[in-house]
Amino acid sequence: MDSEVHIKKIVLDRIERCAVCHREFGTQDIHVISRRPEMWTMLVECEDCHSRNFVAAVMNDGDPQEAQLALRRLTEEAVGKIPTFEKEPIAELVEVPEGPTVNAGDVVDMHQFLDEFDGDFQRLFRGR
Repeated sequence: MDSEVHIKKIVLDRIERCAVCHREFGTQDIHVISRRPEMWTMLVECEDCHSRNFVAAVMNDGDPQEAQLALRRLTEEAVGKIPTFEKEPIAELVEVPEGPTVNAGDVVDMHQFLDEFDGDFQRLFRGR
């Protein structure tokens, strides 16, 4: 078996699914960033939601602390590439009207409604 495929399968044993959308990962989702005798760094990217995780595989007598530092550098570099947007100051706060407090009975009623709801929003709102 190819060493890259073998390492990817080991990574898949540790992180089977996307933490965001729960899609099952495959070897095609793992991209090798760097390969050194003592450590490989990889990017695991979800094909569906595009969330990304950096992974370091420590080989033989590799240093786990060095792997942590490498992952931290990759993460900081990736965060540095995220565009930032200037936020406009909020002109005025919107006042939320007072209403009745939600109680345990309301939660139970909503639970029962959602348990029986079939997802047909058009039918639900047409009756109003």
